[in-house]
Amino acid sequence: MKNQKSLHNTLKSVFQKNHGSKLDTTNPIVKEYLNLKNKNNLCFAPSKNLFFGTDGTISGCFAQSFILSYGKYPETNIEQAWKSTTANKIRKLTKNQYLPPACNLCYTQVLEKNYDVSYASVYDQHKEHTDYPVSMEFYLDNTCNLECIMCSPENSSLIAKKHGISKKKSPYNQKFLDELRCFIPNLKHTYFFGGEPFLIPIYFDIWEQIINSNPNCLIDITTNGTVLNEKVKSLLNKAKFNINISIDSLQKDAFESIRKNAKFETVMDNLDYFYNYCKTQNTKFFISFCPLQQNWEEIPDILNFANKLNVGLVYNRVWNPTDSAIWTLNPKNLEEIINYLEKYKFKPDNDIHNFNINGFNTLKNQIKIWHKSALDFNVKYTGKINEKQVLDLINNELNACYKENHRNFLSKIKNKKQLNERIEAINSLIKEYKLSEQEKNIFYRNIIMQKAFFINAFFFAENSDKFRKIINLIKS
Repeated sequence: MKNQKSLHNTLKSVFQKNHGSKLDTTNPIVKEYLNLKNKNNLCFAPSKNLFFGTDGTISGCFAQSFILSYGKYPETNIEQAWKSTTANKIRKLTKNQYLPPACNLCYTQVLEKNYDVSYASVYDQHKEHTDYPVSMEFYLDNTCNLECIMCSPENSSLIAKKHGISKKKSPYNQKFLDELRCFIPNLKHTYFFGGEPFLIPIYFDIWEQIINSNPNCLIDITTNGTVLNEKVKSLLNKAKFNINISIDSLQKDAFESIRKNAKFETVMDNLDYFYNYCKTQNTKFFISFCPLQQNWEEIPDILNFANKLNVGLVYNRVWNPTDSAIWTLNPKNLEEIINYLEKYKFKPDNDIHNFNINGFNTLKNQIKIWHKSALDFNVKYTGKINEKQVLDLINNELNACYKENHRNFLSKIKNKKQLNERIEAINSLIKEYKLSEQEKNIFYRNIIMQKAFFINAFFFAENSDKFRKIINLIKS
């Protein structure tokens, strides 16, 4: 009887599809999150959104683009991507409360009670439509006039140039603009990133299309605030734009040392213009602040500044580089930041203030989580981390991931041979990077902190280009 039961379970596991991890709706934190957001699953991005990356990658969101894509433009057109097999599989998973690869990133934020900063929250707006996306995120080019210390070659053409990386020809052209014409009338929301959006010519063409065929579509622009010429002013007067401006210090010297090539006075003058524009047009104006090792003492000041203007404040998580990111600090330094921030108490006068103060408290909570993680890491992993430890960690976790996910219909790894080939490919790339002692420690700690995301990313990644992208993200 026992053998029959064992055989039954074995056969059941063979023929039953494995969809991967499932959202734990019995968890009190998850319940609270879903109730607060008034929804029944983690994220609506797959059924609402398309993300376009600089290399032509089309995906459901920025995080998903690190692992799986719906195709690559121009080989895959917009309609083919939206209706792709991968897109439909991911939609099926999310609607049935399973977690596709990359969703672990947002799930971790939820479990940390960072509800409002979870990337998934962006896609809670607008009712979905089965035939077309209702929102699009454009990350088409990295052209930028700044070299911010927390930025990367992928996000700044000037930093790429300094690293000897030549600018590749963009896959997005007139054909892309022509294809967009069919989708723009149905869009409710669009988001534009860079580089610096106001320096990217194709964005002006897309904005003109939106203005002409769908003037009610919301347009969000994240800008470094350095570009405000007559062309930009003329554009702003044609439609209603939401503006998110990046301000990482209110002190001239600190600001210009973080946002290299920017002039503090120019950006603050432009901030006034954008602020007054949004106030006149009754659109949203946000300040975006990157908490760094170089500016953490200004976290309360930027909150007071935003509250005084009565505008929203967004704290961006900075994962790299190691000499800028707060999470890489040792426990003593993290404790210093926590004690400093705990001294500040804010009382909201309205909903915007309340949003900003919640963001401040969420940031404090995040730093506390990093502090605990740093303490745990120092207890468990004393001394220097060597390459073997790094590789062993990845190998062991990938083997564990294989047991749970090799029957997942999104997985390209179906047997042990394919798994070993994947492990060898990743090992070879890591050896090729020749990580420094500090990078090995950061790499190891980063994987442990975000294990669910990074191991899933390595396991489900489509090709070696994705492996490289993930390693660059981890090694900081």
